[in-house]
Amino acid sequence: MKINVILAGIAMSLLLLALPAAASDYTLGVFGNANEDEVINMQDVTYTELIILEYRDKTELSDAKYDDRINMQDVTQIELIILGREKELTILDLADRTVTINKPVEKVVPLFNFEEYLAVEGGEDPFIKIVGWTRAYWEGRRQWIWEKYTEAFPAINEITDVGYIHKGTFSAEKTISLEPDIVIMSKNDYESARDDISRLEQAGIPAICVDYHIQTIEAHTKSTLMLGYVLGKEERAQDLVDFYTEHVDEVYTRIEGIDKPEPEVYIECGYKGTSEYGNTYGNFMWGALIEDCGGMNIAEGVIEKSAQINPEYLLDANPDVIIITGSYWPATSDSMRLGYYADPDESRELLDAFTDRPGWDTLDAVNNNKVYSIHHGLSRHIHDFVAVQYFAKCFYPEEFEDLDPEEDLKEFHELFMPVEYSGVWMLSIVE
Repeated sequence: MKINVILAGIAMSLLLLALPAAASDYTLGVFGNANEDEVINMQDVTYTELIILEYRDKTELSDAKYDDRINMQDVTQIELIILGREKELTILDLADRTVTINKPVEKVVPLFNFEEYLAVEGGEDPFIKIVGWTRAYWEGRRQWIWEKYTEAFPAINEITDVGYIHKGTFSAEKTISLEPDIVIMSKNDYESARDDISRLEQAGIPAICVDYHIQTIEAHTKSTLMLGYVLGKEERAQDLVDFYTEHVDEVYTRIEGIDKPEPEVYIECGYKGTSEYGNTYGNFMWGALIEDCGGMNIAEGVIEKSAQINPEYLLDANPDVIIITGSYWPATSDSMRLGYYADPDESRELLDAFTDRPGWDTLDAVNNNKVYSIHHGLSRHIHDFVAVQYFAKCFYPEEFEDLDPEEDLKEFHELFMPVEYSGVWMLSIVE
């Protein structure tokens, strides 16, 4: 009888499953995603029933109950996930760790850049679940963003500071005392936090890793969709991913059709001002993004990850485009200021000062007014689609004349962020 019921239930779905279901480029790392696409839905129910009947092979994520067996309990678990009524959820995080969490998640300690968390959580008070975080990171390195959020949500000043993994000040004990349902951290911090994670897990507190540190659509998408399922915000996470991928894919598709020599590009993190060169990037972070957007990074093969470039090498390379990234640092006479509180005229003056460096008057980028600045925080985040758009527009102004990264960043704020867009986030040396 049971087999007949299963057969009846899957009969109408066999046509849909005649081909592999994972048409998506990204796999949602949640156990129960039996067909390994971007979402858990009734196709996963059908796929699991086919596995039970031995019409399909077991997949990595088909064991929804995570008990080394594929049976009708897995079907029930998938149905509960679809309804948002699951009591627990097992995920494969961005550090390839299998983690089981209890649902619903009501108390969170996010130890990574919180914009993505806030964008997925949404609501009138997206901080309401946060019981602890890395406050020093926001008050120091990202001061202006901290100020923007504390103006809108003064109560966040009362959130417990649990320390900063990157600086070795994170306190597992303080975190445990807050009794969170989950700790969320960056994959980039995982290796240095292994002992802390072990202490958290021994106390019954799961920790998951996300990855917004590198500019890949896959990492951003996987992280965001996973957060959606963890926080019970699946639809909002999908909307965020759809918005992000639409804007990025449009740029990359158009770049593929451009038949022009690639512009040579130099990018510098302008935190040291004009008196001393800041870091540039090899095939890493901003440097990798240059290549993705159809430019030729002059530091590729010269700088491994990030370091200061030899000024003589820069002058000899004579780049077509120069980009100075700015933010995070106090607004002084020798540092770039961009972000929520930036003034266009002041920011342009600070950018212009870089062109007074010795020898820069000989550079094509300077003489052709191809010197630009962008907020440093527009890398390594779900909103790095703006950096993709802006780079494409700087490299190929005619082909991307219709693109307006600032308007798209404003729309992103309206749709997903709890604070209003303001200030200056990107600009050129000329108006």
